[in-house]
Amino acid sequence: MALRLRDYESPLYVRIAERLREEISALQAGARIPSEPQLARDWGVSRFTVAKAVERLVDEGLITRRQGSGSFVAEAPLRRSPGYLLSFTEAVEAAGHAASHRLLSFGPAEWTDDLPYAPEARLILLDRLRFVDGTAVARHRSVISAELAETTGLTREVAKDEAFSLYRFFEENGLSVHSATERLVACAADPVNRRLLGLKDGAVVVSVTRHSFAPDGTPLDAVSAVYDARRYSYEAQLVRQHSFGNRTTKENRHAQADSGPGDHYGPRLGPWDGGPGGG
Repeated sequence: MALRLRDYESPLYVRIAERLREEISALQAGARIPSEPQLARDWGVSRFTVAKAVERLVDEGLITRRQGSGSFVAEAPLRRSPGYLLSFTEAVEAAGHAASHRLLSFGPAEWTDDLPYAPEARLILLDRLRFVDGTAVARHRSVISAELAETTGLTREVAKDEAFSLYRFFEENGLSVHSATERLVACAADPVNRRLLGLKDGAVVVSVTRHSFAPDGTPLDAVSAVYDARRYSYEAQLVRQHSFGNRTTKENRHAQADSGPGDHYGPRLGPWDGGPGGG
């Protein structure tokens, strides 16, 4: 493949990474790519240069390395579509992949004012590392009512099953997850989550807070999750309300001022007050 003129303004490993990116785009997920020594010979560059190029694509989530096996084309990111309330397991299985988890902890949780439970409620924390096809992609910390856990028979032993799905467990015990509120924020991964997800210093994660409810409004689950940002995308279908959009700027300001806390037009931006996600 001929290099473009502007390519010569970039470091050699960046040009090699771009070339490799184009080549693997034609391959299926899971396809093995040539070894670094082989690529170095094929392209007439040093193995160090090839290693830096491959590492760049690993950081972008396009290539995965398996100890003792080599490098492979990575799976597409886990894709979420707003409007469809799916559990992690359901979303992964719908994409044709295998979901599993490792139980990190199961025990009493302290109440905080951001939880949809009464201050006096007894709570249980279910902390899980989530996998897609054996690769750690997320950590889910779910807080549920201890009374609900006792009623449904949710115990540490039940939750330890690597195929366990909380939503599926609820449904098997006669509970329907009817609706949820969800908030996403991009942030730097903390040391614990970097270690669990195999991330480097300075890596970015998508922080997701979701509260799920039964049809009568009873809280079923309050999850605080972090996803490897390289393996998570979020899609939304936006519809412009022309009756609102065609108003004058002055009319729009008055409409926004008159709208209630539940009214909303278009994407939310912020917060700008230095709170979570700000700054």
